[in-house]
Amino acid sequence: MQVSSFSICCTLMLLSCYTATATAGSDDYICTIERFSQAMGDVGPAYQLLKDEYVGRQFTVDRSSGVTIGALKNAVDSKPKIIDSGSSDNSFKVISAVPASQYYRGTLVTALNVMVFVEGEKKPFSYMINDAVYFGTCVSF
Repeated sequence: MQVSSFSICCTLMLLSCYTATATAGSDDYICTIERFSQAMGDVGPAYQLLKDEYVGRQFTVDRSSGVTIGALKNAVDSKPKIIDSGSSDNSFKVISAVPASQYYRGTLVTALNVMVFVEGEKKPFSYMINDAVYFGTCVSF
């Protein structure tokens, strides 16, 4: 059986499109919150309420825009800024600031740090939202 070069080109193009599509999503993360801490201490009813509400929940990170959605969000009224895209020796970092509004008395500041350089599938993260810090791990999806 003889295969034309046109057939080979079409097959290669389809395979390259499939590969590009399959790897496009792998730049994004799904993160699981494993721990929570507050600047004023990890005691009291407010701490316990937030801990119970968030530990075990998940959020996603769009690495091309820095937007997080799910349990923790940074794009309500802000434009997240990627300040470091991450590398083999540096974390992926995103910051945002939401101006005071009917929802917030003052500016809401967020900072996400995903340690992409850590070996293995799970990448540790810290996510600061004003005086609260959420910790856990992210995996590519």
